[in-house]
Amino acid sequence: MLRIALLTVRARWIAFAGSFLTLTLGVGLVATMGLALAAAYETETASAAEEGSVRYGAAPAVVRAPGSVRVAVGDETESRELEAPRGLDPAVAAKAAALGGAVEDRVFYAQPASRDAGGPRVTIGRPWSVAPYAPYRLVAGRAPAAPDEVASPVGGPRPGAAVPVLTARGPATYRVVGVVDPGEAEPAILFTDAAAARLSPRIDAVISRAPAAELRAAVGGSAVVLTGDRARTAGAGLGDGGGKNTEQDTLDGTKIMLGTAGGICGFVAVFVVASTFSLAVAQRRRELALLRAVGATPRQVRRMLFAEAFVVGVIAAALGCALGPVCAPALGGWLVDRELAPASYTVPATAWPLAVAFAMGLTVSLLGVWAASRRAGRIRPAEALRDAALETRAMTAGRWVLGAGGTVAGLWMLASALGDPGSATGRKQYIPVTMLLIAGFAMLAPIIVPPLARLVTWPLRLLRGAGAMVVRENALTAARRTASTAAPVLVTVGLALSLLGATASIDGAEQAELRDQHRADFIVTPAGTPGLNQAVVDRVEAVPGVDTVVRTPTVLFALEDGEALVKYPAQAVTPRALGEVAELPLVSGDPARLADDSIIVSREWGREPGERIDVWLADGTRTSLTVAAVLETGTGDHSVFVTPRNAGPAMPESIDVKLRPGTDGAAALAALRAATDRLGARPAAVPDWIGAAASDSGRQSRLGMYVVLGVALLYCAIAIANTLVMATADRARDQAVLRLTGATRRQVLGVVAAESLLVVGVGAVLALLVSALSMGGVVAGLLGLSGRLTVVVPWSPVGGVVAACVVIALLASVLPARAAMRTRATEALGTNE
Repeated sequence: MLRIALLTVRARWIAFAGSFLTLTLGVGLVATMGLALAAAYETETASAAEEGSVRYGAAPAVVRAPGSVRVAVGDETESRELEAPRGLDPAVAAKAAALGGAVEDRVFYAQPASRDAGGPRVTIGRPWSVAPYAPYRLVAGRAPAAPDEVASPVGGPRPGAAVPVLTARGPATYRVVGVVDPGEAEPAILFTDAAAARLSPRIDAVISRAPAAELRAAVGGSAVVLTGDRARTAGAGLGDGGGKNTEQDTLDGTKIMLGTAGGICGFVAVFVVASTFSLAVAQRRRELALLRAVGATPRQVRRMLFAEAFVVGVIAAALGCALGPVCAPALGGWLVDRELAPASYTVPATAWPLAVAFAMGLTVSLLGVWAASRRAGRIRPAEALRDAALETRAMTAGRWVLGAGGTVAGLWMLASALGDPGSATGRKQYIPVTMLLIAGFAMLAPIIVPPLARLVTWPLRLLRGAGAMVVRENALTAARRTASTAAPVLVTVGLALSLLGATASIDGAEQAELRDQHRADFIVTPAGTPGLNQAVVDRVEAVPGVDTVVRTPTVLFALEDGEALVKYPAQAVTPRALGEVAELPLVSGDPARLADDSIIVSREWGREPGERIDVWLADGTRTSLTVAAVLETGTGDHSVFVTPRNAGPAMPESIDVKLRPGTDGAAALAALRAATDRLGARPAAVPDWIGAAASDSGRQSRLGMYVVLGVALLYCAIAIANTLVMATADRARDQAVLRLTGATRRQVLGVVAAESLLVVGVGAVLALLVSALSMGGVVAGLLGLSGRLTVVVPWSPVGGVVAACVVIALLASVLPARAAMRTRATEALGTNE
């Protein structure tokens, strides 16, 4: 049997080469994504010191207000980190200071109005007295002594320079009298202690030389005492109005993106490899029947097929694993260059992803042959005498089980998510649904292909000649072969249409919500600053002929169903003009009743107007608010509103500006530009701002989707070409028969091309059915979240994918057929199988 297997490889080298190429690239794809994902989890981001996030590098002990909110829930305690911890109670700070050797620290927003090229980005101010504890080392000039004097970090203005500085109150000009080297510490502008206290009355921390045990005894449970490494980075990145955006945040996004891409690539590789190996065995039906006719037992046939698959699998998997260490670093560099991964991200060769890829490739190749070999073992010897390659049974019991199981599982996931619209629009939901439906439809394709083929070829009935009839009957009599060749098209178009369509629909819903939330004419947003200072707010509100709504981002914590403490993004707004500037998706209540003791919530809170809710503000303060109105949940973080009194220390993120009747738009825009000049803010027309915001967020989304889909679709394209080359080469006898019955070479090539187009058409229609179901769940989720029907189909990219499939299919079928015609028809007809 081994000799027969070797001779078979020589005779059917195209089929074996196709299986070999598919498996090699599939294993290479899995190995590449596995190495990239493993590198993401093994990457160590820049330390706090490397990121300039050390705040108390030389402090013996730091006394701060608690940095988390803790809530008793039954017998357990729920805890969440605070983004804007409250300052120390003055009485507690006094107790800590009474032990001696104490310095009060205040951290507040302070940013030079202009930044020198190559200079550090500075967004915080601190009192000079903390310099020894940060530490900040004076390298030029002297310490600030007057209220209008400051010290700046190395790389900034030199001593003697007059520097406009933006603070939360607005701009002021200070004279630089000293330059400090921050070393590992956060770069900061250093003010006199009195000036810092005036700019930020809140005490953020007390630095003390007293023993930690005495400090803890003095402050009790009203504050925490930190020492060592916990003190070094305490509060770093907070208190400057800008929040914290570290390499770790980027790396977390990289892990999610690569995890999603790895799952899709793994699915595609397994699906294509298994179907290709199954097709390769199915093409040898008459050959295997001949072996049975000369005395081979079913067991011997199966052993031969397994031996072939094992040899091909081992060699191809090994070569695929060799591709991984070559391609993965290139993928890592691409991610870093496009800021989809942190600068510290590199992709070394790691053993376990390669081992997993190798095992996956070999296992899938054997499993792909296993089902086909069982059918091959049951082939009757008499089938070797058949001159027509008819399929006697398109569907086996196993195929029915797998096809029905995948389809039912996908539909069940789809239906179960409709009760939770938020999950229906998540990638963890619609991507598995899409993959299950693709697998299920591919398994059931042999029973779907005949009616689809009749539908797709119906216009061909209007054409004269036998060519259309040959194309149609070939598809109907070989439904399984047609299904196998259409499978890569189904995967390619199905993934592209489902995932791109889901992403585009979600983005479209978010943009529609933004337009509803900002029914203004203009909007003022930060320009190179973490927020808008009070001077901007005052000047914009003073522009004649306009109404304004100031929006400040914040967070709230509330108990969900009395069991879990959940963080909710919220906006603090001036309620007076909210109804005039925003079109809120109201469910019940009256948004105009928003006040300092009330709140507007989304439907997901499960509350009704008039109910009281206990919430914890961004600084951990507990308060009780009355529900003024309930809104649709929406797809973004735009459905929870409080007043500025409940916002915490954050700076405003935008000001909506609506023109009153009779106000000239051009004049108002000019007045807004004058009002925000050199204050770190810029006005823009709302449509332009929404378009720019969509473009910025869409860029990252598109790049991420390119990573998720791009490599998988490229592999699918190769699989389409490979499968059709295998199918065309296997049908050289059929083409010879056509030529002997009088068909010209042009007519034969026309039949081949038409059959290829039919395969693409069948695969595209199956993909359309899958996408309709998958996107239907996303659209239903969006409808439940926002009350708006949003369907966005990315026709251009999907049309490009279909067109690419058509071109690849034509080239992969017509060129081999044309090459086969160099052999005379009588010789081709007598070719041994």
